Amino acid sequence: MYRLRLATDADITFLADVTLAATGAQGRLPADFDEPAWRARFAEWSRESIEDPATDLYVVEIDDVRAGRLRVSRTPEVVEVNGIQLHPDVQNRGVGTAILTALQSEAAGYRVPLKLNVERDNPDARRLYERLGFAKTGEDGAEDVLQWSKAAEQNRLWNADVAERYDTPGDGMFSADVLRPTVQRLAGLADGGRALEFAIGTGRVAVPLSEYGVPVSGIELSDAMLERLRTKADAETIPVVAGDMATARVPGEFTLVYLVYNTIANLLTQEEQVECFRNAARHLSPGGRFVIELWVPELRRLPPGVPATVGTADPGYILLDTYDVLKQHVVSHHFHFGEGTEARLGRTPHRYIWPAELDLMAQLAGFTLESRHADWTNTEFTADSPSHVSVYRLPTA
Repeated sequence: MYRLRLATDADITFLADVTLAATGAQGRLPADFDEPAWRARFAEWSRESIEDPATDLYVVEIDDVRAGRLRVSRTPEVVEVNGIQLHPDVQNRGVGTAILTALQSEAAGYRVPLKLNVERDNPDARRLYERLGFAKTGEDGAEDVLQWSKAAEQNRLWNADVAERYDTPGDGMFSADVLRPTVQRLAGLADGGRALEFAIGTGRVAVPLSEYGVPVSGIELSDAMLERLRTKADAETIPVVAGDMATARVPGEFTLVYLVYNTIANLLTQEEQVECFRNAARHLSPGGRFVIELWVPELRRLPPGVPATVGTADPGYILLDTYDVLKQHVVSHHFHFGEGTEARLGRTPHRYIWPAELDLMAQLAGFTLESRHADWTNTEFTADSPSHVSVYRLPTA
């Protein structure tokens, strides 16, 4: 779709041209604009950026044709977008979104925020940034300072409204037919020891597992989901560390770490997913188990040239999944509606994982595959299984 290459002195005239074209198309050039003076300053500033080891000045290319400019600064504390301009001929084609999404993944991998400034007279850019989860954190002259972080993004996706609607007691994934075999299998795998749930959420599994007699702790990044859990169990009954399941550390040692209902796919890069395995290994005693429940990617259902599948079509609810097969990304679009003409839309991004790739991630963290079944009742896993429950184990010594 696009590629970035580091700019050279030979690109400076083009970078000035595309910056003027993008700004002019938005009607944001002042009436008394002195173009020769601006170009001279821009050329000097661009040369400084090219030579600055803390800054990367890029040319955005589409089909090997120069089409835009991107400047990024990186420090141990933040990744900062210092400027992004695309030629008007290539705007509204998803290029800017793709660039910023990649930078979000990079910042998440470094565990730092992504920061940028936006002019107050640039509403189009602001709408894009807000749609991608950026929030205002300050002001800088005529510009607002916006910031995105993984923690803030998770709290935006899994907010109080979602947490309130997440629980469906006695129905769906909260039904006894679903939870009973899940809890019984996890209790058996805990083998009399302590269990740790990554992304514990509202306690759908942790609460009944604790009531079954297994000591349970958790990690959770969403404040709203954790608040919902606290209406069911206090911190002494189910202690929870607020943080990222790929990095957060819970005191003590466990015989079982588990991650249910596709949640490992909420980590949007392969690196984060591997770190999740490593974090599980750090918490486990020798011979401990890491259990993952995950869906099998449904790419066989994608007709040629069609990037989406309908996952669910029930009265009042439709699930539409859109795929980016190059990045192994899927965005789930949740449409909730009633008898009227309006619908409520929620989106959740994921990175899908093939079972073989999951096994390799496990090996990198020191695990071996102990078993894989199609569900919690040990149904045989086949090529037609829509999901799997995989049990990985550390060496006993």
